[in-house]
Amino acid sequence: MADAIGVFVAAIALAVSVWSVFHLARQTRAAAEQAKISNAVAAVSANDMALRALREVHLLLLERPGSRAYFYAGKPLPEQPGHQDERDAITTIAELLADVMSSGLVVHEKVPDSTSAQPWTDYCRHTLASSPVMCDLLRAHPAWWPPLARLLPPG
Repeated sequence: MADAIGVFVAAIALAVSVWSVFHLARQTRAAAEQAKISNAVAAVSANDMALRALREVHLLLLERPGSRAYFYAGKPLPEQPGHQDERDAITTIAELLADVMSSGLVVHEKVPDSTSAQPWTDYCRHTLASSPVMCDLLRAHPAWWPPLARLLPPG
């Protein structure tokens, strides 16, 4: 009789162990799915944050007609006397844009599922290639925006 009880207890223990393994597998699968969803949400949030900040800089460009050319059309800062206010305003916008671009690079780099990382890097490279103002600023202060300074075109 004792052997029968021992076998019965062993069978129950085996059944509970098997059930525990299956339950653990389901929990692991659910945790992996949740991590995947969390990474996707983080990627979308990272891109949204970068684009919102970029919109703010673009609003500043809209407030100053002609300023877009300094960032997207190769226009250098004016050197003539009497243009110091314009130089200061464009330099400040360049600093803000450098903050946004550098922050976007860092955030996209940290988010593993970001499908926007390469397009953001391409945007930064394009802007730097089109903006002597940005290039001059980054060459003068490479330590202020290291991720962005690495994308500077040769020259």
